[in-house]
Parts: sequence; structure tokens; C-alpha cells
Amino acid sequence: MNKVDKVVKCLMQYDPEKIIIFGSYVRDEMDEYSDLDFVVIKKTEKRFIERLIEVARLIDLDLGKVDVFVYTPEELERMIEWENPFIERVLKEGRVLYEKE
Repeated sequence: MNKVDKVVKCLMQYDPEKIIIFGSYVRDEMDEYSDLDFVVIKKTEKRFIERLIEVARLIDLDLGKVDVFVYTPEELERMIEWENPFIERVLKEGRVLYEKE
């Protein structure tokens, strides 16, 4: 199992709606200093910082540097409406690794 699969396995414990990987991994520009970047979509009432803490506790420290941003479906829609450059880049270059049916 590769590093990305291991991170996805950890993130699945969070019961996400969707997991998207983006950044240097998707662009095939990884080097020894690169991290793995993920956006997770999850239905929740928790605040953004609380979500980040919850996800950080799930990621195995042996997996190295992993950045995970957790948004609700409503936040994602709002960012799309507002043409948020970060979310536009994630949706344009990112790859969906998991989507709840």
C-alpha cells in the first residue's frame, strides 16, 4: 500500500463525503520535500479548526507531511460561487480518490 492509499485509509475513518488529492503529487512534481495535499468534504456542524484537529489525530505521523483541509458541502458550494482561487485550483487539478454514493 503506497503513502496516498495509507492516508486515504486514515481519512476514511472520518466518514467523508469526498476526498480529493491535489498539489505536487497530482502534477507529478513530488520530491523529498513535498507534502501530500487533500481536501475532504464532510457534513458536520463543527468549526473549521475543530475539523482540522480531528483529522490530524487520524493521520499516522509516520506518513510524513500531510495537509488536509476539511470543508462542508455548503462551504464548498459557497467557495465555488465566490470563485475562490484555492478551491478553483483544487477542483481543476485535483483528483477525487473517494466519493460517497
